[in-house]
Amino acid sequence: MKLKCRPEDFRVTEQIRRQTGHGEYSLYRLTKTGFTTPDAVQRICRQWNLAPRQCRHAGLKDRHACTVQHLTIARGPEADLHTESIHLEFLGGTDSHLDAADIEANSFEVVVRSLTLGECDEIQSVLPIAAETGYPNYFDEQRFGSLGPSREYVCQAWCRRDYERALWLTFAEHNVHDDAEERNQKQLTRDLWGDWDDLKAQLDRSHRRSVVTYLVDHPTGFKKAFALVSPDLRGILLSAFQSAVWNRMLGLAFRDRSSSATIEIADAVLPFAPGNIPSVALIPLPSVRAKGLSPELKGLYESALQPYEMKPGEMKISFPRDRWFSRARRETMVVPQNLRAVVDTDDLYSGRQKMTLSFDLPRGCYATMLIRFLTESLHGD
Repeated sequence: MKLKCRPEDFRVTEQIRRQTGHGEYSLYRLTKTGFTTPDAVQRICRQWNLAPRQCRHAGLKDRHACTVQHLTIARGPEADLHTESIHLEFLGGTDSHLDAADIEANSFEVVVRSLTLGECDEIQSVLPIAAETGYPNYFDEQRFGSLGPSREYVCQAWCRRDYERALWLTFAEHNVHDDAEERNQKQLTRDLWGDWDDLKAQLDRSHRRSVVTYLVDHPTGFKKAFALVSPDLRGILLSAFQSAVWNRMLGLAFRDRSSSATIEIADAVLPFAPGNIPSVALIPLPSVRAKGLSPELKGLYESALQPYEMKPGEMKISFPRDRWFSRARRETMVVPQNLRAVVDTDDLYSGRQKMTLSFDLPRGCYATMLIRFLTESLHGD
């Protein structure tokens, strides 16, 4: 079985409910390939000489895919923009920036390749279960790209107010997703940590170097230096840890934990058996901001934090006060809508079949998790 052999093998189209007309915010449809959403927005800002704060998107879309999403720009040009991998289409004016609530759903078309006819039959046997009872609504690996080999989340250090450790994990720890340039910059940061003058002199001009510049004048000012880390990046780091704890809460909520069917996501091994239903339908995203928890949810929360040697009252952000843990609630199971599968001869792998899966998911739910659910039996026990 092979996924994402070509960018066009994974397509996602964001469906929004926003109407256009007049307003100081320009709404665009962004089609991209080969870039993360923040990278694409950064390139648009450079092309049109915009401040990053002028731009707002409702969701993040995969780099290794063909994606369609939406973007608002405060006082943005009433024009289109086309580059080799980024296409921006002006749709009209609107009266406010986009946010996540504007997303109605995401529509997916995913090609699974290099399948035998027997494997196609196995996948199709699981389709009715997914369509009827759904699959576990875990956050998938994409959410945890910041987790390095230490298996320590930046937010763990942030919550315990160890700002030096939080900075080191953010800017110095190796990560398998780093490109060659980033690996080099992180190696320099590890080798010269604490020798801020020399580190600044050797680093390329970057966000990392700007934070190090502050440390040149304030060698132990790690608290303020961490506040200089991009708020958007700190928000991603915060969400990663909250999502990891939520995943563990969901794993503990499954009624039948005797099954050998499990899935590994980031630093956790979690139940993943078809037909296994959790004891609760909704779980709040965990933090001290989650109020009114039932005794069962409190127990799940406490148990999920134990691997991190934390207690519920410690999962909070004291500084800086510009990013907070979400207070949202998340469904424990997700049922894909309009789920269809079409089998055809694979045009890339001779003698094999390909299966094209199409479906709609609510915002915040992972198509890759559905694919893993449908194909888990192909990997054996």
